[in-house]
Amino acid sequence: MRSTDHFRKPLVGTRLAISAWFASIAILLGTVEGAAPKCDTLFPTGGQRGQQIDVTAAGSFSNWPASAWVDRDGLQIEPDKDKGKFKITIADTASGVYLIRFYDKEGATQLRPFAVDSLPEVSETEPNDELIAANKIAESAIVNGRLEKSGDVDGFVIEAKAGQTLVASLDANQTFGSPMDAVLQICSADGFVLAQNDDERGLDPQIAFVAPRDGSYVVRTFAFPLVPNSTIGFSGAANYIYRLTLTTGGFIDQVFPLSLQPDVSSDSLLFGWNLPAGVAIAQAATNGPGRLFASHPEFASSVQQSLTTYPVVAATPVLSQANPQPVEWPVVVTGRIDGPRDEDVFQVTAAKGTKLSIQVESDSLGFLLDPLVQVLDAEGKILGEVDDTNRNRDCLLTQAIPADGTYRVVVRDVHRHGGFRYVYRMTIDEAKPDFALKMASDTYVLTSGKPLEIPITIERKNGFSGEIEVHATGLPEGVTSEVVKSEAKGDSSKSVKVVLKSATGPVSAAFRVTGKSSGDGAIERTASYVIAGTTAEFSAAWLTVAASAGK
Repeated sequence: MRSTDHFRKPLVGTRLAISAWFASIAILLGTVEGAAPKCDTLFPTGGQRGQQIDVTAAGSFSNWPASAWVDRDGLQIEPDKDKGKFKITIADTASGVYLIRFYDKEGATQLRPFAVDSLPEVSETEPNDELIAANKIAESAIVNGRLEKSGDVDGFVIEAKAGQTLVASLDANQTFGSPMDAVLQICSADGFVLAQNDDERGLDPQIAFVAPRDGSYVVRTFAFPLVPNSTIGFSGAANYIYRLTLTTGGFIDQVFPLSLQPDVSSDSLLFGWNLPAGVAIAQAATNGPGRLFASHPEFASSVQQSLTTYPVVAATPVLSQANPQPVEWPVVVTGRIDGPRDEDVFQVTAAKGTKLSIQVESDSLGFLLDPLVQVLDAEGKILGEVDDTNRNRDCLLTQAIPADGTYRVVVRDVHRHGGFRYVYRMTIDEAKPDFALKMASDTYVLTSGKPLEIPITIERKNGFSGEIEVHATGLPEGVTSEVVKSEAKGDSSKSVKVVLKSATGPVSAAFRVTGKSSGDGAIERTASYVIAGTTAEFSAAWLTVAASAGK
């Protein structure tokens, strides 16, 4: 055995040296008092509405118990006696994906998503790699699972009758940021692969499988790393977490419209599998900061909707060059390219010199359309077209109008594909000068008595050249923020630093950074950041005011 004398030598001497050694070890282990909490994953990653569940937050919590912040009503979260353990009580009316942040007097974690659905929840149990060891799912359920090691394959057995549609939908990378590119298979009881999918919803797989006969079917999942490497084989890790919906009941995949106007009651049509024809839900969105999800208590899954101040319309079923759908802009259109070589055509009226902005989203919403958008004049001449924008499949076309008149906007798949999941949301508006604000982080720590600088990046759009006044809002009591100006030219036109100050602490709260242009027709925008591990954006950041070192 190797001698430990050389480990002891640095400790010989003063108590100060001993204390420093233990402090360094504590820091390495993430357990020293004063470290901000850290949460890498939640498990399980969701729960059934109306239930209370135990959730483990993987990470480090130096100061226990920790508190929790949720982005909207529907969840009550209480710390358990053990570090990293929480009890989450889910309201009967809760739905969709919630964002949770844990915090204490030293700081806060990044946001972690938590999904709420209508189906019972079960947990994957190992071993279940082999067909004969697959977990039996007695009824429609959501499986909370983890591909925990290299080569891991998880299998589940569920019964289906001839003609029934079995929906298997796995959520991992799209919502939870799991660093995996998963694959789903549906196999016969003796191991023959009957259906396979990988990238139906972004990098996440989904299968709607019609059972050819009564019997047991095995649903298997495995994954490759999100960032390819030299390894040839299935991948796994502690953060390869997923939620797998398995159901022969109703499953919501789409909602028309994909946007709602605030304070306007409307019916949203639900589409998916095993749903009654024409099923709809009544919604009345508010103009608050909360996110919107269309769901139904009798069916699995939900779909996120956005808020817009523009009129909202749905594309009519049969559209063509000879039969365009008239729309008045500004407008937000929800549509679907129903089959191969299909295209949706809309007619708009615009004046000479107008610059139209036409944005088409599909891939970023979890659908399959790779959109191409065109603007045609009355004679059918193509004035402009665009496919991908900024290396994304979704696209944005800015088109100058050469003369007063009517024009056609054409939306289709760039490869001329189409089908049930080729859904899109199109926003048509004038390309007016505008701006956007971005934050690099979502958590900040301010020490009382010392100023904190928060960098804000400014994106100026469509020739915007005005001044912008930027400041923090919703700050906790005792924290101040002076207005900082982004000038039309110079360094401040592209970025500024919002400075926060406080003479007291500790205290913490959510806050936002807003910018407002000067002059007539002032524009106000809120800064956003990207939620860690995902492509989703959010605007409520977190500020912790720590007591000064001498207090």
